[in-house]
Order: sequence, then C-alpha cells, then structure tokens
Amino acid sequence: MQAESRTLEIDLDIITRNARDVVAFCAEHEIDVCGVTKATCGSPMVARAMLNGGVTSLGESRIDNAKRLRYGGVHAPLWMLRIPSPSEVADVVRFFDLSLNSEIDTLEALSQAALVQGKTHDVIVMMEMGDRREGVPAEELLPLCEAVQDMAGLNLAGIGANFMCVSGILPTAEKMQAVAAAALRVQEALGIVLQYVSAGNSANLSLMDIPPPSIINHLRVGASILRGEDPITGGTLPWLQAGAFRLQAELIEIQKKDSVPEGKVGLDAFGGTPSFVDDGEQLRGIVNLGRLDIRHEGLNPEAEGIEVIAASSDHLVLDLNDNKHYEVGDTVAFQLDYGALTQAMLSPYVVKVLVNRRHQRRVPTAVCVMADDDLLETPAYRTFVSQLSAMGLRLDNGEFSFPLTIASDRANEPELEDIEYGVLCVDSEPGDVEHFSPESSALFGLRHASAEHATMIRERDLLALTMEDIDLRGAQDCIRNALRQVNNGTDGFALILHASIGGGMFEDPDNMGLSYRECSLVMERIAATRQLKALTLSGISAASSDKALERAFAYVLSALGKRIL
Repeated sequence: MQAESRTLEIDLDIITRNARDVVAFCAEHEIDVCGVTKATCGSPMVARAMLNGGVTSLGESRIDNAKRLRYGGVHAPLWMLRIPSPSEVADVVRFFDLSLNSEIDTLEALSQAALVQGKTHDVIVMMEMGDRREGVPAEELLPLCEAVQDMAGLNLAGIGANFMCVSGILPTAEKMQAVAAAALRVQEALGIVLQYVSAGNSANLSLMDIPPPSIINHLRVGASILRGEDPITGGTLPWLQAGAFRLQAELIEIQKKDSVPEGKVGLDAFGGTPSFVDDGEQLRGIVNLGRLDIRHEGLNPEAEGIEVIAASSDHLVLDLNDNKHYEVGDTVAFQLDYGALTQAMLSPYVVKVLVNRRHQRRVPTAVCVMADDDLLETPAYRTFVSQLSAMGLRLDNGEFSFPLTIASDRANEPELEDIEYGVLCVDSEPGDVEHFSPESSALFGLRHASAEHATMIRERDLLALTMEDIDLRGAQDCIRNALRQVNNGTDGFALILHASIGGGMFEDPDNMGLSYRECSLVMERIAATRQLKALTLSGISAASSDKALERAFAYVLSALGKRIL
C-alpha cells in the first residue's frame, strides 16, 4: 500500500448475495424490498449490486445522491426516504419516483412541482408509531391521505411507518397489527387498494418469526443488505454475510507510551472531556485515519489484540500491547458499523476500491481491434501489430481480449455499455457528456466547449481539466487528479483518445493541444494504473497521414504498457 493511503474495499458480490437472500426471505411473506443505498452516498455500483439481487426499487435521502444514481446510469424506481424539504420539491419530483411525506404544505408544493413538470409523483403518507421521527398521529392519517387524493399531480401510493432510527422502538407484532389496521381504515374509507404498506426497515427482518399481517407488503432495507446487520442486536443475521466493506489504513507511528497523559487535562479538539484508564505502559500505534474520515467508535480491528483508543481529526490511536508484530508502514484492517461506513463513504480522503473476484483486473494477453478494413491495410497498422506482438499481445476477439476501437470521428465512437467503468476522455472537446457519470468520469485537455456543454459540465459537476489547468499545474499533476477520479470505486476505466488533443497527431501548426511529450506522459501514467479496460482512438482513419497514424498508434502502445527499456 502506498504511503498515506486509506482504502475502503467494497465486495459487490456480498451485497448482491445479501440482497438476494433478503428478497427471498421477504418474498415468503409476499413483501417487496426497497434497497437503501444512502449509507454509501448513492453509489451506483452498490445500487446495481442490490438490483442484481432482486430489490424492486432503491431508497435515498439526499438530492445529490439521487443525481449520482441517475447520472450514473441507474434508472430503477427511486424513493425519497427523508421527508422532503419544501425548498427541494422540484428536485424531488425531478429525480425521485416516490417520496415519504407527513406535512400538508410540503405535499401541496409537491403537487405544484409535479404539475409544472407534467408528472405524477407517488406519495407514501407516514404514520407515527412511537419512534418519534417522521409521521402523523394515527387519527390524522386518514385526513392527510384524503387530502393527497384531491391533489393534482400526486398519487397516493400507500402508507408507511418507521422504527428504531431515533428512539430504538422495535417493530413488534403489536406495532405491525396497528400499521395493518390503519392501512385497512384508509382503504375502506377511500375505496382504494394501497399499492404499498411499507412497515419498516432492516429491524423488521429478525422479528418476522411471527408473520406480519398480509396487508403489509413492503420494507425498506439498507443495513442488512450492506452489512448483513441485525439492527436489534447489533450483530449479523445468521443467514446473511458481513464483510462487504473493509477499511485499511497505514501505521505511521509505533511507540511505547504511558496510558495516562501527563499534564492538566482540558477539552479535546472536538470539545469533549477525555477520561483515561491507567493500564501502565502501552505499545501504541497511530494510523492515518481521523474523525475527518470515520466515526472511530464504529471501527472494529480485524486482527486480534488491537484496540481503538481515541481519534483526533487526522490520527487514530491504537493499543498494540497484545499484538506487537506490526511495523511502521504496515496496514491495519477494520470492519465498520453503519455510522463508520457512512462516514468513510463520505470522506474524499478514503479511496474506494472493488475487491471481489468478479471485478478483479485480468491482465489481457490479446487485443481485439475494431476498425474499418481500409485502415487495417495501412503500413502503420501493420507495424503496430508487430509491436503488439513484441509486447506479448496477440490479435484475438476472445472474451478477455482488450477492446481497441478506432473511429474516424466522434459520431462513430462506441457507447460504453459497461456502466461500472470509469471514463477518461482525452479530447479537445467535451463530447457526449450527458452519459458520463460525475463520480467516475474526467475530461482532460479541453480547449473549447459550447455554452450548452459548459452548462452541462457545471450542472453535472464533472471533473473537467482544461489546457489552462494543464499549463498552470502541469500535465503530471492533472492526469494524476483525473486518474484518481476515474479509478475511485470503479471496475477500471475506459479511455477515449481523440486526435484533436494534439501531440503532433496531425501536422497542424495551429494545434495548441498537448505536446508529444505531454501526451506520452499521460499515456504512461494511464498504463501505470493497470486499470485500463478499453480504449477508443477517435479522429483517425486510413486517410490520415502516415505520421499521424504512427504517433496515434505509439500513444496506444504506451497506454498498453510499452516502454523504452
């Protein structure tokens, strides 16, 4: 692990298996499952893993997370789980299919927003069941449901309840009976059948030995799918799997120190008054994590004999007395509770990586070239093939061959259908940015953009590194930033390289793009990541000059790992 690295490993296979098992378990009671992704900040990868496990919808609580999912190519029904703020109703209607509600004024605002956008927005009316979070009292449920029915642009999709999130109130059999009775009263009074009676969350799973009433047909499940968690006990449900998330950090100090500080004790950096137990001299380790990255109370070291003592903004202090084999530079691994997971996902300083076998990087031994036949007859292409062979790469269209597409212009660039890829677009123009996920895409080397593209880049918060950025900061710093973006929590990345970027591809004296050396550096940095999964070379055809073809193919070889020595 590199110095100062902090890595959150994510195993999507475990998430998919947990989702599949939760869905199957709930299906025995004819209950559908909404997979809640909010602890992972709306990660599209995690969302797709849940959908692959059979959840019928996704639950989120932030507009930004909803945008992340939608811009990341996730189009499943999306529920707004936090009751909406009146100021955000337009975005709730725009990005969510359904929202949980308890306030008449907010519902009226949602109605107006839906009418403006020409949509029908589904609504779940929440009932207070003792946990003292969102919801109206039982006697106010029916009047509020009647009001929703009369609001244009809204559809009363059902009623809901929540448990354990604020006061720890359990979803007991008696509570379920009360939810069911309320749903029946609404149906009978309004002469409708509610699509959803959403009676809780992950906490309901371990209390379903007594089957809930048949009218209850929906749960919102996050913690149990993500962590295999039994929220009631804090442990793991025996039929689910923990370990989908694993945090690693590097030891930066190991010293023997007294367990009790020396001097007058005041407030710590976060305003608390620390207390201490005298355990004599300790072997203490510090790892490069802090409260800016994690909720340290929710960390559980995987190795025996390690204990979390305390944390400041940037340092996590460990007791290594019972595990003394560590050295500075070694990594320590932790399991995370729900709160620590959320904090780690939020931290921009923690790199997210996939570790499950299905997503491990396979080193290609072959290249599958997709290009026009006339280009394949050029001397430059034949030389390129011989150089591939010298690198140990053969031409093949097998399953694990590296895909290389050569397109004459941007209109012929292939769509990147594998949405778990990051995308690095090295081009003088933005291209088709509406299909790029903001969390895993980067534009590099822009020289001009239309007003429409510029607005879209800003609205979608895409990382766009212009030639001005490269001139000011240098190509190496900029490409490092771009590569961090496209590799953070992705299954590798695809490169789109357009000839207009410069580098002498065309003998154009007015080309103010990257120099040949800068473009070569970019390709070398790409190869060094060992995460390149596909490459599109655009703006090149058989009609290009020999020199342009030679240089273009030289860039491709460099991106694939060719070196001088």
